[in-house]
Amino acid sequence: MSRKSVLAVFAHPDDAELGCFGTLASLRDCGFAVYIVSLTTGANSSSPDAARRPAEAKESARVIGADLVIENFPDGDLAAKRETYACVAEHLNRTDPVVVITHLTGAQDHQDHDTAGRAAQTMAGRHGGVKLILQTEPPLMNNLFCPDFYVDVTDFMAAKLAAIGQYESERDKPYAAEQAIRDRATWWARQAETHEVSQTRYYEAFKLTKAKLDRRRLAGLL
Repeated sequence: MSRKSVLAVFAHPDDAELGCFGTLASLRDCGFAVYIVSLTTGANSSSPDAARRPAEAKESARVIGADLVIENFPDGDLAAKRETYACVAEHLNRTDPVVVITHLTGAQDHQDHDTAGRAAQTMAGRHGGVKLILQTEPPLMNNLFCPDFYVDVTDFMAAKLAAIGQYESERDKPYAAEQAIRDRATWWARQAETHEVSQTRYYEAFKLTKAKLDRRRLAGLL
């Protein structure tokens, strides 16, 4: 591919928005092609309007001009089987990403999240062009999430909130509330920066699975 790309692989519509949409918006601003894959339609949500989630996901992706694909694996029963892994591999081959972002594994927050995260990380680890693999924070606070990679998304918080705001069907979930999203982002800013960091800074936090830097890029960090 002629452009650098990022592939976000998640279980349900709105998972990418909650976990890493600020980072996706930032990469898009840097010239990356942004691809989002939802392995299920989210039809098994507790929301009475769950059938609206695919349409809402499309509107959300338009906020940053992301390419969205929604697969049709069963919501709530996403299985760690050949078909799941093959599907992820097909998307890796289609998008040829430099960066892959997916769920935290082992968090015990949702069985589909764990399956999607394991499939994405396993297949991304076999894809030669991938230089960075990141696991996102679960939607509910989880003591198994210990981040070691932070992205400043202050300039892209409006895009993140606009994308999440497309999900009218999920509006009653506490973790989707604007104040909850801002509170978590300012908390990660305090962890990523010095203790004097302004409360107006916003960060997204990740668990690093893989990072590969060539000598030129490494030198640029120092």
